[in-house]
Amino acid sequence: TYYILHKYNIPGLCWLLEVGSLKGGLRSHQSLHNSLNQLLTLIPNFPGSRMVKWRFLPFLRFSGRSRNDEAVNATEAHLDEESSTSLQRFVPSPFGCRDELGVSTCNNLQGLFSEDNKTCRWPSAELCLSTCSQCPLVEAARRCTSHPEEMDKRMLDEHIDWAAFFHNITSSQMQEKHKHLRGARVLNAETPWVAEFPFYLTDDEADEVSRIARMEGYRIENELPNHVRDVNVTNCDSVRCMRQPFVGELYRRASQLLGLHPNNFESMEFVDYGPGQHYVWHADEYGWKNPPMDAAAVLSGPRLLTMFYYLSDVDAGGETAFAGPDSSGRTKRLSVTPKKGKVILWANMKDNWRFSEPAAVHSAIQVQQGRKLAGTLWIHASGFRVPELYAGPECNPRYADLLEK
Repeated sequence: TYYILHKYNIPGLCWLLEVGSLKGGLRSHQSLHNSLNQLLTLIPNFPGSRMVKWRFLPFLRFSGRSRNDEAVNATEAHLDEESSTSLQRFVPSPFGCRDELGVSTCNNLQGLFSEDNKTCRWPSAELCLSTCSQCPLVEAARRCTSHPEEMDKRMLDEHIDWAAFFHNITSSQMQEKHKHLRGARVLNAETPWVAEFPFYLTDDEADEVSRIARMEGYRIENELPNHVRDVNVTNCDSVRCMRQPFVGELYRRASQLLGLHPNNFESMEFVDYGPGQHYVWHADEYGWKNPPMDAAAVLSGPRLLTMFYYLSDVDAGGETAFAGPDSSGRTKRLSVTPKKGKVILWANMKDNWRFSEPAAVHSAIQVQQGRKLAGTLWIHASGFRVPELYAGPECNPRYADLLEK
């Protein structure tokens, strides 16, 4: 059995491991995970060698062998154990589209299926791609294309009327239909487009998200110097986190509000700002005029929107501030005070969504007293998670010519 060992946040870094068949899959073997982390600490200057998060992806290699080869058939039998069930809607392909948790586990996974028992909830669906009929997304990513269901029709002409978009999602009709949207309003009459949903989460729901974040374990953010970003972070990219029922509910609500496929969302990031901690002025997306370095981003497009969840009150400081030129060319500042259960949403791109919006530059103001607990969900124009895992470097025009040579 072969496995792709994929390191998060380092595009293109992966190894192909040949290992024996392990009952339950590699991801259930914490000892192996710990051993890999210990090994990486011995590699000098290895980026992100501490607090590494790994991904184990089942992968079949057929190079130079017949489909009737006994070893291949045995491997397929192991990975397809108990695959003949009524919920197995898509025949696994030779491209490696299989249930990461195993078919039997996926068919009995609590919270995976929606109330109609016909569709799967994300992000759990990412762990059960075959059972959830998501193999077309995988095969599209391998062909360096996006699947039609991932691309909203509003994105096809690369233009969005953000004024209409934000007024629609905060309308009285939306508030009457969904009680967690009551009190919604647009905070600005022009760029930056920012919407506020003051009662998006109840106190109990905010506490549940905080519990999930603590369960994952915060680490000191070390990708940027402390004078730029000083914060404790963790990401919802583990099996344990993705299987949490309320994480699925967060994805459902966001997808319903925005009208976008949840595969367009990145993994949630959770942050914990203590006294003195901050994040200086920055943009969540700096532009998409040229193909980016990451092959997944070529297919998914830019971070169109950012959804920011406040999980605690803050005694002093900790505001989210926006600064940038308005239509008159003057500099202005919009500040949002943290409030437990509140969510804000802003557009990172102009109406032509290939160009970043300067007014969306923002900052996490230094916390003066208390703690600021929050979560971030970044939303792309098209599918992100499946391309992130399955799109190869040949999908990036920058690398295609080199690979052909």
